[in-house]
Amino acid sequence: MSDAARRTIDFARNAPSAVRLTVVEGPTVGQEFKLDGAATIGRSPDATVMVDDPGVSRLHARIRRSEVGTFEVEDLGSKNGTFLNGTRVEQAPAAFGDKIRVGPRVVLTLSSFDVVEEQVVQRQRLETIGRLGAGIAHDLNNVLAALHAGTAFLQQLAPSTDLGDARVRECLRDLSLATSQGAELTRGILRIVRGKRSVREPVDLGQLAVEVSRILRHTIDHSIQVETVVDPEVVVHGNHSELQQVLLNLCLNARDAMPQGGKLGVVVKLAHPPAELGLPTERPCALLEVSDTGQGIDAEARPLIFEPFFTTKREGAGFGIGLSTVRDLVKLHGGRIALESGRSKGSVFSLYFPAVDVQSFATTGERAPAELPFQSERPVSLLLVDDEQLLRRSFGRLLRQHGFQVTEAAGGAEALSLYAGGKHDLVILDLDMPGMSGEETQVQLLQRVPEARLMFASGHADPQREHVVRERGARAFLQKPYEIELLVDTIHQVMRQPTFCDERTLIGGS
Repeated sequence: MSDAARRTIDFARNAPSAVRLTVVEGPTVGQEFKLDGAATIGRSPDATVMVDDPGVSRLHARIRRSEVGTFEVEDLGSKNGTFLNGTRVEQAPAAFGDKIRVGPRVVLTLSSFDVVEEQVVQRQRLETIGRLGAGIAHDLNNVLAALHAGTAFLQQLAPSTDLGDARVRECLRDLSLATSQGAELTRGILRIVRGKRSVREPVDLGQLAVEVSRILRHTIDHSIQVETVVDPEVVVHGNHSELQQVLLNLCLNARDAMPQGGKLGVVVKLAHPPAELGLPTERPCALLEVSDTGQGIDAEARPLIFEPFFTTKREGAGFGIGLSTVRDLVKLHGGRIALESGRSKGSVFSLYFPAVDVQSFATTGERAPAELPFQSERPVSLLLVDDEQLLRRSFGRLLRQHGFQVTEAAGGAEALSLYAGGKHDLVILDLDMPGMSGEETQVQLLQRVPEARLMFASGHADPQREHVVRERGARAFLQKPYEIELLVDTIHQVMRQPTFCDERTLIGGS
């Protein structure tokens, strides 16, 4: 048996659930990617592993798990070829330690991915939430107080008060603003806790910095002034949740370094990295900079600051994994960190990442042009299924106001008894309900009426469950909270789709 065959058998026998792909030659040396299943390598932002090199095709190669558990490398008709350990291949098995060359200059290696790293990152996410906890509770209480005050004011107005009254319009605007602030805060927290590590996409660092700064203004003491200065179109290829976690960690450390107040600065721009960081200097990198006017870090602690479990905080104030997580996530994105600090002189953390040419994905993330509403000879009939009566009643009112006929059901069993094919054009299902879940309701409903249109609306961000219900035939999946305009637009999109179950075209949720 050849050494190559023996390596393949050994790899299959001990096949891990995930592997790591690391760039060892090319413009982004050190960048790492976690692979759970299939992944594409290419110059396109749509590739799972984006390699910004002109010698690499837009979709150059694919790595995927084979039926026996090994990974296979496949060339996708690239211009300059795919090579495995120096040999050009169309398709070949790969094992740990193999070198995969795409084009003339970029080489990647395959290695194991330690599941403990994933657990540490998740634990650090939870620690971040804990550090934000008091501020989150304070801000949500403010939102609830505003909602309560607004509704109490409206209830005490004279019955003859006109809706066009200036006081009523102002109160309604404040109620809408309060709900938007609560939804914004909730979405931000969910992205921290439930972020999916394997998803790579173009990330605008300026937009991310504004998003994090907004969360911070809600949750840190007013004695700390937050200043955010961002240049437009500073884009990297990476994971939004991980980069958000990096920035939040640094900002929360800056907050903790200023117990008496001070200034926290966040800057995003393009800049050439210092030569000592080892990044290519021929073109500027994306720079994410966090500064504070706090206590600073003395010379003895600086060499240890990124080590796991090292902390300068008092006992019980943290586990000491925040900055080590920052270092690992920055490395995972092919970036480097520079630190300037001194005792009582504050700190400046400068993070440099490979920048992506924004022109190469000008259409990525743009909203599709607005479409005309779905046209029908009769109003669209909806079956709205949700165990939360307040939510069901509230959205039922809004949907009727937008011209829909709405039947409400408090659970899956009631939905099955109420549904009438031909009468109900679309079923909107909550995912988690007592008794019969949304998934179970979907299965039973499609068994009875295979051509039924269904979509989901859920407060849970669970990509795996979303994937399952989509594969089973869900036409859309909306993440609560959402605006009524988004719900109405999605209903119109679903109603344009074919009714035959074998022609279903799933649309993207929000």
